[in-house]
Amino acid sequence: MKSILHQTLDRTGTDSVKWDGLERWFHLKSDVLPLWVADIDVRTAPAISEALTARAATGEYGYTLFSRDAQRAVSDWYSRRHDVKFDPNHVLFSSGVVPGLTHIVEALTEEGDGVVIQSPVYPPFHELVTGLKRELLDAPLIQVNGRYEMDFDALEAAMRQAKLFLLCSPHNPVGRVWMESELARVIELARRHDVIIVADEIHADLTYPSQHHVAIGRLDDRVITVSAPSKAFNIAGLFASYIVCPDDAWRKRIIQVQNKHHVLPTPFANTAIIAAYTDPRAERWLDQLTAELEEQAAYVVGRFRESMPYLTCFMPEASYLLWIDFEALGLEPDARKKWLQEDVRIFLSPGTPFGESGRSFERLNFGTRRTLIDEALERLIRQVGENEQRTGNAFV
Repeated sequence: MKSILHQTLDRTGTDSVKWDGLERWFHLKSDVLPLWVADIDVRTAPAISEALTARAATGEYGYTLFSRDAQRAVSDWYSRRHDVKFDPNHVLFSSGVVPGLTHIVEALTEEGDGVVIQSPVYPPFHELVTGLKRELLDAPLIQVNGRYEMDFDALEAAMRQAKLFLLCSPHNPVGRVWMESELARVIELARRHDVIIVADEIHADLTYPSQHHVAIGRLDDRVITVSAPSKAFNIAGLFASYIVCPDDAWRKRIIQVQNKHHVLPTPFANTAIIAAYTDPRAERWLDQLTAELEEQAAYVVGRFRESMPYLTCFMPEASYLLWIDFEALGLEPDARKKWLQEDVRIFLSPGTPFGESGRSFERLNFGTRRTLIDEALERLIRQVGENEQRTGNAFV
């Protein structure tokens, strides 16, 4: 099979958020390289494209229920890939992971209730909690021997005041795949303090071959899981996500909130979920992609450590996101953003929205062809080098 990640795919002019959004939203010129929003520059698995083409050919696009075949596909996928068994009827459609998390928090908590997060974490975790007027309780991750770990003392302190915990697993942006022992301790603390665990596992199927994702639902059948094939198969624009909620009472309350917000799938969402999770060709495609992503991650981290050792980056264990500490350059977030966009000519995701501990960080999406990655790295190396020659420092 040909390389998936290193194919040439021109996404400009397709109304791509990642590519065309730079000009439309930020008024940047086309020579700025987009390494930000979390989708990758590849065509989805051919098996999914074929299924969508066949569905489109029917000419029938009316209001659509969540397919029972899609529910079974999700259940069978989790059983086969993650050793978790649950009733297909416990799978609810969601028009995105963030809407799913939002509807769960709205359904299972009240205004003023505490919701725990672990920063630095995906910005919508912060936004949905505060937007729903819940109390945001942060138990920040800590750096231990060059990688991030959970601070269980901080987590327990937060859980004492909380009703619900939003777990990011694998974690965006730091790239950790949590070990079973870590997740077991999370469950222990949640049970002790009567806290509902809601796990965002959208990056689970992009766990690298050298790692092992543990679905927290395998350890506790009262956990709610929100996920989608969107990151793994690069179909985020289809808004084909789902919620797995084994608890009948919780599920009823979530459905009530979803009905209030008129949550229904498109016909193409059903089709994509079924094709992604049942066609063996799609699964083989995914296995190849995760292997290529791990190789690409090692390459990019190696380039940073060899050519820019003063920029600390953390080797991810899943997905295509690299968390990079720019503190050595001595730039405040706004100045760093301006330098990256105007001088380096690359666009990254700034770290501050991920939490206060992300102020000196940027998130880089390396899910693209190698030539583009090399160009971005060369631009960064060159700009730092020019500054060093001019000033005698790496950056001032």
